[in-house]
Amino acid sequence: MRNTIILLVISILTFCFVSCGEEENATARIQKQPNGTVLNRTVTVRPEKAVKIPMLKKPSLPPVNTQTWPMIATGLTKCYDNTKEIDCSEVPADFDGQDGQKRYGTRSLVKESGNEIVYDNVTKLRWTKRINADLNWYEAKAYCESLKLNNKTWRLPTTAELRSIVNYGKVNPALDQIFYEDASGSAVSDEAVDMKEQISGWFWATKHVHFDSETDVEVEGETKKRLASSWIINFYDGFVEYTSRYNKYNVRCVSSAN
Repeated sequence: MRNTIILLVISILTFCFVSCGEEENATARIQKQPNGTVLNRTVTVRPEKAVKIPMLKKPSLPPVNTQTWPMIATGLTKCYDNTKEIDCSEVPADFDGQDGQKRYGTRSLVKESGNEIVYDNVTKLRWTKRINADLNWYEAKAYCESLKLNNKTWRLPTTAELRSIVNYGKVNPALDQIFYEDASGSAVSDEAVDMKEQISGWFWATKHVHFDSETDVEVEGETKKRLASSWIINFYDGFVEYTSRYNKYNVRCVSSAN
């Protein structure tokens, strides 16, 4: 009986010693946790160097209507009041801040690959000199994505990208001469005149942010299909509009590849 009691006491003391030691050790380990939060009584200690599995990231698409480049000059060099053209050096306070007066930003376009590509030094975008006409939005998108030119990847431009080449100081077309002059720099040759006549119309940009796909909507109690729409820009004067993707307009492809 005496031996049994002694063994029982030894067992109790041993249990208390081990338990206290574990509690102390657990406390010390808990304090090492980076966020100081314990989710349960079992503390898991991370290895000193955790193995990180690289995650595959999808290539990011360009922002649809966001300018991501320095200020581009609008091309405007004239100033106006509410009735007529005025001297830009003597603009009244009520009409102060006009583009023709301030002339912020710069425009810098050069030809590449002979006379096939126009490179914008400000936006770092490349544009096809030639255009394709009479295409709906889906055809225009497919055309640009399948284009093989100068080993670059081509696509349909975003609205902001397409607007970046509008020259608001010109009309019919609202574009710099480099987009329609021939390889020698002439704007009066038959080739240049032909290009100039083609580029004053409507051009496709990316899809309209509000109508991403074809959906059925109720109009005056009747269910109708609302066609998806996309942005278009008129290069007669730089006007921006949106229309059904099934209408047919022009396309000028862009490349942001280095």
